[in-house]
Amino acid sequence: RAGVAPVYVIGTEVPTPGGEVAGDTGGDTGSDAIARIAVTRSDSIAATLDAHRSAFTAAGLDDAWTRVVAIVAQPGVDFDDRHVLDYDSAKAASLGASILRTPGLVFEAHSTDYQTEGALAALVRDHFAVLKVGPALTFALREALFALTFIEDALIDDAAQRSRLRDVVDAAMRAQPEHWAPYYRGDEAAQRLARQFSYSDRIRYYWLQPAVAAAVEQLFDNLARQPVPETLVAQWLPDVYAACRAGGLAREPRAWVRHRIRDVIAHYARACGMQRPA
Repeated sequence: RAGVAPVYVIGTEVPTPGGEVAGDTGGDTGSDAIARIAVTRSDSIAATLDAHRSAFTAAGLDDAWTRVVAIVAQPGVDFDDRHVLDYDSAKAASLGASILRTPGLVFEAHSTDYQTEGALAALVRDHFAVLKVGPALTFALREALFALTFIEDALIDDAAQRSRLRDVVDAAMRAQPEHWAPYYRGDEAAQRLARQFSYSDRIRYYWLQPAVAAAVEQLFDNLARQPVPETLVAQWLPDVYAACRAGGLAREPRAWVRHRIRDVIAHYARACGMQRPA
């Protein structure tokens, strides 16, 4: 905002946008790509700091350098379309301790999506105080919208009156595959599953397409025409059901979608000490 000097995050340890790309076969233990993820070396952090400090000085930006608050590092977390690489505090211990040699700085960790709340808290404890998240939030959006489509299917017998949101968004993805094709491997069945249920959540690039947005609105309109039975909410959105029964959430589908997204954000807030543990 006006009158407030910006602060900066520096670094070069930027992971693959949208997550790693799984191999053709995958497997229960994770893909080759995320298995190769290595924790940033402490000496690399020192070299990165020196290089950036020199660049700031050479550009006459010594004052700006005093407003550098974090440096990007890889603590050993990532995800691809099918797997999550969980944080291992022991493997990042040396890296985490290294930032203490530079007072006033913390680490920024990218690709913290889908980490458990305990892992997020451990990252913060280990000085990875800036936690970058993105696909996990849109994944929650997709979860909630798809859950609403199953409720819609149960409520509306006439298929022609349904939003058909799942089919509409998949058709949009197949018509314009550039946002997902580089990320999803396997045969047609595997790709179809990934388009709708992947950790990479490439579906997020299609929600604003006119046909898809119209289907979302039709979904909400259909659910607004009659009260949604609590039993259907309990079946498809149990967390929403619990919040509604507790009196803390409006009995309105748009609010249910926001609740699912905010629940993910709350994990980060609690991990960062911004909200009391649940």
